[in-house]
Amino acid sequence: MGVGKRCKILAGKTYMERHNQVAGIVYRNICTEYGLEVPGSRWETPPKVLENKQAKIPWDFQIQTDKMVVANQPDIVVVNKHQKTVVVIDVAIPSDSNIRKNEHEKLKEEIERMCGIKATVVPIVIGTLWAVTPNLSRWLQQIPGTTSEFSVQKSAVLGTAKILRRTLRLR
Repeated sequence: MGVGKRCKILAGKTYMERHNQVAGIVYRNICTEYGLEVPGSRWETPPKVLENKQAKIPWDFQIQTDKMVVANQPDIVVVNKHQKTVVVIDVAIPSDSNIRKNEHEKLKEEIERMCGIKATVVPIVIGTLWAVTPNLSRWLQQIPGTTSEFSVQKSAVLGTAKILRRTLRLR
């Protein structure tokens, strides 16, 4: 475990900032795809829900379920109203993708049961120092809009550099 992961006390809210920067790239590309108003700045916190006739896109929104589901607050949810599909997007930097995917698998099943629509879980897992799973490209293709591997990797690495600068007081 490196400095980027160990110094939670020193890094403070910077971990969440890094996470939200990566999730924000994906979110803005989805908004563009559906013709929704894109947040003006990458530092601007997206609204909790954006919606038009084509889609509804909740950001960091808790999904109410009939059954107890631990992982019921994904980063982004894309509800395609025409195709009657849901894409649940979870960003992790870094994390054990299998554990998070399994947690969200329960949420997927509950959404399908409650709403009667097809749901897909898309884990976006990027290591703090640029590492990605071989499936990242495939996962990104399942998200509406166009999000490049490079853009999310770069955002994660720049976030890690910011954490290290703050931690080592090299500002």
